[in-house]
Amino acid sequence: MRYRFEKFERKYNFQLPDSYRLLVTELGDGYAVGNCEFFPTSDFIDNNLRLGGAMEVGLFPFGGLGNGDCFCFLKYGENPDEYYIALWLHETYNYVILNSTFDNFIYNCVIQEYKALLYPQEYMAEGTREEYEECIEKINSVSSLMDFDISAIEKAKNEEDLNELIIKRDPYAVQLLCMRARKILEVGNIAGEKYLNRAMYFSPNYTAPYYIMGKYLLNKDKKEGINLLFKAAQTPVAASGYSYWDEDDAGIPKSVLEEIFNIILENESLLSEEQKKSPFMDFIRQQRPYDSSFRFVLVEKYIRDGNYMDSIKELNNVLVLTGDYKLKIKILEMLIPLYEKAGLVWASGICRRDIKYLKGLK
Repeated sequence: MRYRFEKFERKYNFQLPDSYRLLVTELGDGYAVGNCEFFPTSDFIDNNLRLGGAMEVGLFPFGGLGNGDCFCFLKYGENPDEYYIALWLHETYNYVILNSTFDNFIYNCVIQEYKALLYPQEYMAEGTREEYEECIEKINSVSSLMDFDISAIEKAKNEEDLNELIIKRDPYAVQLLCMRARKILEVGNIAGEKYLNRAMYFSPNYTAPYYIMGKYLLNKDKKEGINLLFKAAQTPVAASGYSYWDEDDAGIPKSVLEEIFNIILENESLLSEEQKKSPFMDFIRQQRPYDSSFRFVLVEKYIRDGNYMDSIKELNNVLVLTGDYKLKIKILEMLIPLYEKAGLVWASGICRRDIKYLKGLK
């Protein structure tokens, strides 16, 4: 079947990875590998899979876990390779960044299939011969299609070996970097700093690496630790890195911003004068990081100052924090001209589509 991928690409200024096109064309709708069951491709192309008002504007769901959580492309720039693969969590409206490319995500999925062979009690429903054969068939067929070398996978003896293969192939597997860094920093291995610096470089708007590194440095270089936590405080609410899944748990609390705000306020004297006088520090002093009305006041300040990008970030925060559908629609209507002033016309189109979605729920 021929899909009109170019329709999606023109509308959202996002060149889909060749590997995504190949996989859904060859293996079809509803194909499942690892934890991901792919959504119908026609629905993806028509952008019918977004939950308007619950998802940040740059998220494009392409598959799911079957419980409401969605695997998404997360577009963060205008170049073809400027996207992440993220898992969006339907219970909390936040996401974790899994991989840097779609190819690496599919490699990750093949690893998940191999984990099922190593740990059938944990990953298989009953551990039957049919389940084993299905796992092996998926590993072989997907690896053949994507030209993966599975010899290294077959030599892996445990989960740690498999995670090492993921990082070796994808050095910007951000959530896994954060998980590994936290684990080795706890035992005093400073190599964890390297992983976190890499994660911060690749995902500068993601809370988790700043939070882990900032807290780690509080007992070594407190001023730098507070500086990193101030950066963590300014990341989008949805980009926390919190996960209720054990396999993606990097130790990020569900209400991580509350802890970060408290630490900053207890150590405000260590901030620079610019940080102390900033509008965002005024917001921190109110200690209401998850209150949409307080965020909205910050939005109004940024708009008055002509600060469009921070206005966009904070409006997206209000969007995912409020449960008021009328306010969600208002926020999306406010975002449209801001995105257009910023030259992000594709994003204004998503806002219009999300407004239609929300009005259909009323």
